[in-house]
Amino acid sequence: MIESLTVLMAVFALAGGQAAVPDTGARREPQSAPVVLEDVEVTARARVDTARVFVGRVAAPSRGRGLGRWRTICPGVANLDRAAGQAIVDRIATRAAELGIEVEGPGCEANIIVIFTVDASAVTRALVEADPRVFRHGGNGIDRGTAALRAFQASERPVRWWSLSVPINSETGERAVRVPGDRAGGPVDGQTAAMLMCNPNDCAFAGVPKISSAGGASRLNSQIVDQLYKSIVIVDIDAVSGLNAVQLGDYLAMVTLAQVDPEADTAAFDTVLNLFENPQAVPGLTAWDESYLVALYGSPSRRRSAGAQADAVAAIMNRAARAEPAD
Repeated sequence: MIESLTVLMAVFALAGGQAAVPDTGARREPQSAPVVLEDVEVTARARVDTARVFVGRVAAPSRGRGLGRWRTICPGVANLDRAAGQAIVDRIATRAAELGIEVEGPGCEANIIVIFTVDASAVTRALVEADPRVFRHGGNGIDRGTAALRAFQASERPVRWWSLSVPINSETGERAVRVPGDRAGGPVDGQTAAMLMCNPNDCAFAGVPKISSAGGASRLNSQIVDQLYKSIVIVDIDAVSGLNAVQLGDYLAMVTLAQVDPEADTAAFDTVLNLFENPQAVPGLTAWDESYLVALYGSPSRRRSAGAQADAVAAIMNRAARAEPAD
């Protein structure tokens, strides 16, 4: 908005042109020519869509793909005593169930794998070197790429994570991309079978992904959605020793149930992702975190781009915020 002082002067002149000054009989000095001031521009600061900023910083889908979500999880913890490990598993499972994710029962094959260790860097490198295909599947929209994997190995954070998702046909549940191990007309390998959650001998159909034309697809929507199928988390046990099970369990739930960028700057937000910057101030998932996860799992998953999905997530968060009663 631009407010001009010259306009105000013109209005003043229409009102009589001079200020009402008491007449004291003193001799008036000749007036000098009026000084014309430059226009003063006043601009209102645009309202920032905080939810969209948060989603843009935090969401980290696989390269070229949309935001992935779980259908079924089986969390597992390694290298932690049974009671402490069960508390972590239970916390992740509780948060998942709140989002409508199916949680498998005892004896299931873990697809969220949390490994506690005293040497996180060495364990991470050893895991990647032992079987790189677990982490990198090439340019088929399953992982975040080579640079991100290098950062995963080089990280010195208390917790590091690596998530994998697969594009699937929302109409049939079949995969929309090939993965290492695909063999048309025959069983797939054990790793691929685990990814597809089926017996190797029953996965012969998976050798050739099939995509049919669906009436639900449009210029804005796609029948292809992204499904999370594995998350590997390495925890430096010494770096988390001061946390309780609720704090750590909620942090792990946040970074495994959603694809979260480990490099995200979240200092401006009230989020569990700031746990290690100020543990005393972060008791667990915040209302902001819960809003994000609810919006992620409640938003249309068939948007054609990650950007469109992010917009939909932010829109749901904004609607929820407007619906909340004022304090």
